[in-house]
Amino acid sequence: MGPIPARFLDTGPAPAAWNMAVDEALLEACKRGLSGNRPVEESGVAFRVYAWSPPALSLGRAQSAGRDVRLEVLEREGIGLCRRLTGGRAVLHDRELTYSLAGPEALLGRSISETYRRVSEGLAAGLRALGVPVEMAPPAPPRAGGARASHGSCFATTSVWELATGGRKVVGSAQCRVGGAVLQHGSVLLRSPEERLLTLLKGRGARGKGRLPAGSYAVGVEEVLGREVSFAELAAALREGLAGSLNAAFREADLTPAERARAGEIARERYGNPAWTLAR
Repeated sequence: MGPIPARFLDTGPAPAAWNMAVDEALLEACKRGLSGNRPVEESGVAFRVYAWSPPALSLGRAQSAGRDVRLEVLEREGIGLCRRLTGGRAVLHDRELTYSLAGPEALLGRSISETYRRVSEGLAAGLRALGVPVEMAPPAPPRAGGARASHGSCFATTSVWELATGGRKVVGSAQCRVGGAVLQHGSVLLRSPEERLLTLLKGRGARGKGRLPAGSYAVGVEEVLGREVSFAELAAALREGLAGSLNAAFREADLTPAERARAGEIARERYGNPAWTLAR
């Protein structure tokens, strides 16, 4: 079988609600293609890269904003807030490249673990091409009452197939699946935001127990390499790596008019709606 036709979209910086709405619109487009009995190769694999303006904090779908987030600090510092469609814990999106992949599970992996593995292999290949010595970190077993188990940050915990260097995470990802379609998105750090994130999250437990020392569990590509890395350079490397791991032939593309219109609807109905963001 030849390479899978796939789209590559660089949608640049945008507010939190729009970023999350576009990811969901791409997932919906894939699901519609599958339900319309289109051949699986034509149902819309899309690899998207984007940034956040202004910086924003995203919560996992089931995470409690009231329990974990200092909302007054977010407002004072002009940091956006959104709730993802996917699970996991809080991520501060600032100095990073955010990626998303939407496509049929028949092409991206028929299980959660398989998709994570295949995507991580591609991301790892791209990062290694830049000189970042990443490895797929095995999941750390939770420790009862331990700091990692109680911390509200995505980068304070390690899931299967996630990428780290020197024991510190470089990439944090999350996933959802519906109707045979998969969405996986994640943050590839240029610089670790964790020191700032500590000021935005409430410590779990008595007297704020559960905090970890800043810099102890996350690191950015620029910090590893000791040089500046542009968004475009990182995007090109990740695109090349994923082309290999997914056997995909990426072509540069834009959102379709239908996807753009649907993303606007989703942003208004869900991600820009405080009832969704603050519900839990």
